[in-house]
Amino acid sequence: MKTGDFVYIKWVDSYGVLPGWQNLEDYDANLLVIESAGKVISQTEDVVAIAHNYSDATENTPQQANGIMAIPKKAILGFISFSSCLSPESMQKLQQS
Repeated sequence: MKTGDFVYIKWVDSYGVLPGWQNLEDYDANLLVIESAGKVISQTEDVVAIAHNYSDATENTPQQANGIMAIPKKAILGFISFSSCLSPESMQKLQQS
């Protein structure tokens, strides 16, 4: 996974603070599996940040991102990078449409 790639990531997250007292005989803990997609805008050894919406800089606006989410790399079950699947010609066609 490289900065600038468009990726689909499957990862696990914590969830739920149940209200009130719980009968532990009925309690069953499960993993919450999340599926996220976006453009990799930043990453470190421990975290990858993706943006669900992204815009390159233009004459009138700076480079921008919206819906940024940081995902711990230890929580990632797997990912697919779509940017590496697109040829320069396909990318150019996308930009022109």
